Amino acid sequence: MFRHMAILRFKDNADPKAIDAYMAAFPGFASSLPMINHWYIGRNEGAGGESHVKRHSLSGNYDVGLVLEFDSPADYLSYAESKEHQAFFEEYCAPIFAERVVVQFHPD
Repeated sequence: MFRHMAILRFKDNADPKAIDAYMAAFPGFASSLPMINHWYIGRNEGAGGESHVKRHSLSGNYDVGLVLEFDSPADYLSYAESKEHQAFFEEYCAPIFAERVVVQFHPD
C-alpha cells in the first residue's frame, strides 16, 4: 500500500459555496478513479487552541485533511498526473486553497 496524505488551508476569502462544492464533489471524484483503493476526507473539527500549540507558538489548525490509498507510488503518480485530477484541482481546489502540506509514504 502507498498512502498520500494532504492537509489543506482555505484562502481567507474563499467563498463558502465553493468550499461546500469541493466537499460535495470530492467523494464522487475519488470514487471514480480506479487507481484509488480507499479515500478519506474531513473538515477540521478541532478548536486549534490547545495549550501546547500556544505554548510552542505553533500555527493553528488547517481546514481539511484527506488520505488516499494506492497500491504503489506509480499508481499515485498516475492519479496525480491524470487529466481528471488536473481538471478537478483547477475547478475545485485552486479557487479555495491557500496552503497544503503533503506527504506520501508506505505505511508500516
